[in-house]
Amino acid sequence: MRLRLALIVVCLLLTGCSGGAVVFAPTPPPPDLSPLRYEHPGDTFSVMLPRHWSVSAQNTTALAAAAFAPPNSDEPALRFAVINLGEPVTSAALGEFINEYKAKVLTGNTVEVSRQAMGDGSWRLSGLRRGAGGVAQPVNTFIEAAGTLVGVTEVLIPADPAQLQERQRIINTFEINPAAALEPSTVSTLAFATGHVLDFVNVSTWTSPTGAFFITGEVANTGGDWLANVPVTAVLRSTDGLPVAEAADVVLGYGIPPGGFAPFSLRFGQGQPALAASFDLALGGKDWQPEAAGTVYGQDVLNWTDESSINSGGQLVITGTVVNNGDQTARNLRAMVTVFDAEQRVIAAGYGDITPQLAAGESTSFQITLPETGGSAANYILTIQALP
Repeated sequence: MRLRLALIVVCLLLTGCSGGAVVFAPTPPPPDLSPLRYEHPGDTFSVMLPRHWSVSAQNTTALAAAAFAPPNSDEPALRFAVINLGEPVTSAALGEFINEYKAKVLTGNTVEVSRQAMGDGSWRLSGLRRGAGGVAQPVNTFIEAAGTLVGVTEVLIPADPAQLQERQRIINTFEINPAAALEPSTVSTLAFATGHVLDFVNVSTWTSPTGAFFITGEVANTGGDWLANVPVTAVLRSTDGLPVAEAADVVLGYGIPPGGFAPFSLRFGQGQPALAASFDLALGGKDWQPEAAGTVYGQDVLNWTDESSINSGGQLVITGTVVNNGDQTARNLRAMVTVFDAEQRVIAAGYGDITPQLAAGESTSFQITLPETGGSAANYILTIQALP
């Protein structure tokens, strides 16, 4: 079973030491837990929260969203999302929006218990969410308007009073930018944020022998459709939260199938900057909309065998044979390799093009070499895709 790590984004970047000498150093100061202002990549909203919390952001032309989790948590405690309804939101329109939100987004494992108008014009929906083992988790949802924008804040209610106060302080700092550039959309867009259609999993950071710094991992698609060309951006930040370097790419392969995964590999060729202390990972971009993939051939059409070895240069080599079991020619066959260490962190990801076309019933051999890995490989996953 694949281990999933939820919402890994703001992580400390660690540097290693070498040498045989014993070094005496003063006791390091405690970690800085002071609040840090988080600015959404689309400049749509901001919020103050402890700087050691992790964040997963979504940024499309129609949706600005982010989910936050405290340390050592596998579930986000707070979610914020903003959409543009295209016209000023009156009190009556906000009430209609809430009813539609309940019908189209708060479905399945969340049940509304009560609804209350707040003094600032927003609304609070109190509910119960079915969690692991059927245990009900209290959750509050706050819905507010700012011009043509509507913001939704979702808070999991903890049993610990101190944690509850901390989360109340955080949500009170949530600010929407009414001038944010979001394309008009409908309440259904929020299902993309709340439904957790895309997630980061198994993320790791490492430095190659040549000094290049890597952030590698997978993007999980928990939705019901294939998604193509999903952008991933990493921003390295200083201890003050200022950006010091950025890398961007798309996930490997022609698309991510429903319930499937696709690897990504972001490379900083100049290495980890000295000022870098943390990083953000974000899905999407200002000009990106979730893009449904066309027809992609995968395991339903292609069948393959593979094996691994280490060459004389210490590189991981994957060889095998792929067969087209379909009744149509498969074109532009591409193989993606995701390498994991013993803790299921992705320590390398790469791809190779196999052949321009493979007729029905035909087979061909392939070989893929991973130039660099960020540790000792414990296992790998090979995925082959093709286009009609």
